[in-house]
Amino acid sequence: MAGLKTYKAKRRFDVTSEPEGKVHGKRGHAYVIQKHAATRLHYDLRLELDGVMKSWAVTRGPSLVPGEKRLAVEVEDHPIEYNKFEGTIPKGQYGGGTVMIWDRGSWEPEYDPHKGLEKGHLQFFLHGEKLHGGWHLVRMHRRPGEKRNNWLLIKQKDGEARRERDKDILEEEPLSATTGRTMDEITQGAPKRKRKGTKSKSRKPARKAAAKKAKKTGFRKSAALTATAAVRRSQSGAILPDFIEPELATLTEKAPSSDGWIHEIKFDGYRLQARLDQGDVRLLTRKALDWTTKFQPVADALGRLRAKTALIDGELVVEDDAGASSFSLLQQDLKDHRTDRMKFYVFDLMHLNGQDLRPRPLDERKAQLTALLGREAKGGPLVLSESIDESGPVLYKHACRLGLEGIISKRADAPYRPGRGHDWLKIKCHDRQEFIVTGFVPSTADAHSIGALVLAYNEGGKLHYAGRVGTGYTHKVARDLFRRLSALRQKQTPFDTVPAEERGKNGALWVEPKLVVEIEFRGWTHGARVRQASFQGIREDKSAKEVVRERKVAAAAVKEAPTKRSALTAAKKKADDMVGHVRLTHPDRVYWEDAGVTKRDLAEYYTKVWKWMAPHAVDRVIAIVRCPEGATGECFFQKHASAGIEAKFLHLVKEPDGDKSITIKDIDGLLALAQGGGLEIHVRGSSANKLEHADRLVFDLDPGPGVKWNDIIAAARDVRERLAGVNLKSFVKTSGGKGLHVVVPIKSTPWDEAKDFCRALAEAMEA
Repeated sequence: MAGLKTYKAKRRFDVTSEPEGKVHGKRGHAYVIQKHAATRLHYDLRLELDGVMKSWAVTRGPSLVPGEKRLAVEVEDHPIEYNKFEGTIPKGQYGGGTVMIWDRGSWEPEYDPHKGLEKGHLQFFLHGEKLHGGWHLVRMHRRPGEKRNNWLLIKQKDGEARRERDKDILEEEPLSATTGRTMDEITQGAPKRKRKGTKSKSRKPARKAAAKKAKKTGFRKSAALTATAAVRRSQSGAILPDFIEPELATLTEKAPSSDGWIHEIKFDGYRLQARLDQGDVRLLTRKALDWTTKFQPVADALGRLRAKTALIDGELVVEDDAGASSFSLLQQDLKDHRTDRMKFYVFDLMHLNGQDLRPRPLDERKAQLTALLGREAKGGPLVLSESIDESGPVLYKHACRLGLEGIISKRADAPYRPGRGHDWLKIKCHDRQEFIVTGFVPSTADAHSIGALVLAYNEGGKLHYAGRVGTGYTHKVARDLFRRLSALRQKQTPFDTVPAEERGKNGALWVEPKLVVEIEFRGWTHGARVRQASFQGIREDKSAKEVVRERKVAAAAVKEAPTKRSALTAAKKKADDMVGHVRLTHPDRVYWEDAGVTKRDLAEYYTKVWKWMAPHAVDRVIAIVRCPEGATGECFFQKHASAGIEAKFLHLVKEPDGDKSITIKDIDGLLALAQGGGLEIHVRGSSANKLEHADRLVFDLDPGPGVKWNDIIAAARDVRERLAGVNLKSFVKTSGGKGLHVVVPIKSTPWDEAKDFCRALAEAMEA
């Protein structure tokens, strides 16, 4: 049944107070989540599309933990009028129970939402009062007997995501987004509460009370004003947030060259957010720390802007004699309490006079920012970060030639999205990032100075050793670091095992992994150590928990902004989508989001390693793990030929049970598997023309809980020795992220005999 027929057929509108509604012709982007205590408590997610609200019943409610999948059962379309419904559906009626408007706002599809719904993978952004950032809806395959489509609601990995140990958003924000009531209060028909920030005749007394309380508890003036902001709504409409998590750039290999991007110089300083509220100015770090007093001249200049309320994004820097920003000079000026060289380069405007500008395109936000700066941008500490009218690659070359850190490329038509994404890209002239200090080596020339720092980064829930940095310090800085780190001394290493480089007489003195420093270096060694590292300064604005190894996203992983292309350009693009004889559809689809690896990257990798891979893949039965939407989407194991893979490049072999399995003859066959989302390739230990005989054995060693890498190595060596005892030569290869395969080529042997041999060897080792 199309439209709202199903919705209306299930309800008696002379009994229930739910709106009958209608299909609207005007297209909008409304979003709502309604907490619904029916037979079972659940949360109804609704997204406006084509004049109705597409709806899913999320059984356990949304989760902000990216790895946590929540079942979302597709239900009938609802009218847009339903977004305002909060109350009780009478018992005996469809969906009888209490309904709360838990969250509301707007949504933004990342791609064509119709295609996404048809394919079964909808990617979108939420701009709600409680939920923000990127989300996935992934459709599951229907099981026999299922009448509805079941989906999974998954949070994207971005700045709005939370860890498992963080507080659940459902517990943290239990009240109605419109009335401030609890579920019980809605059931009982209690009156609406006065919501935080709404207009009130008693607003002035409330403001005084908040300021008085702040003064009594020892808060500074800025904290008192923050407290009063909780009872005040901007006269123009939208509430001025206390803080907005900044949008972050993704490190990439090269700058985009197409239209639709703006390019700016990358600065080397402190990222700050300027908050202007009725004459009060605060400068906040990326973690919302108040650093106003450190940069008072900048705050004073911001206070002269003609704005009642504003949130401005920028970077505070100190420039050297050549006009390049220098983080080390900034550190020096802060220690010397010098402020005359400080400049605040502003590049974005998120809020202005009660208007939330985040949903608007970047070029429009920058135009308003330019108008706001006015005279203050001439000769003072406030400087507009200009959008440079030059192609990305050309500007990047100029920036590196002039000794600058690099450039930032931004989509001109994109909204402001908190967290790290692909709307902002950073292209650096030199490798440079933050590291955690895990130890130090005292100087041989001064017993109270450091000679080198031991560096690390977070990955996979652990600290990873990244080598040492022994240059870039002044004597004063080296002594200051010695004093700071001596207070953090500990006997035990922060790593699982002591790195080989830190063993022996010249090993490091270990410290608690709390201090964050910025390092410039010349690439990574094969052992994941920094090469030719140089100390740049301490990062007091960043915590050790957020320091990870920055990996450059392949240029292909960044989808270019739309441009006007000629027929010749379109034809070239089509040719670019060919790898071998296989045309890749959506070649820029990201298969592994954490590393930025796309479908094209995978196909090109296969072509490079084919000569080594061919002897192990050609004429063997292949089973694949297919993830058409990438590793974070829905994946399934496929052993037999089916739709979704271009069959003309594959060869089929008939199994004894009558099924047809997949084999390949050349690189095009492998590329066809990559095109179909084949992220894992598993080969059988027999050739396609002799399926009943094994010609290789594989002993798969995977670590259980608490098993260390050294134990895996010892087990592999043990297998090798036992095989050598019966004149079988073996080879080792890595598998997955933690295990090893011991591979044994053998003469063609019936499978039953091969299995018996493997079982006997395993039982002998177990005994």
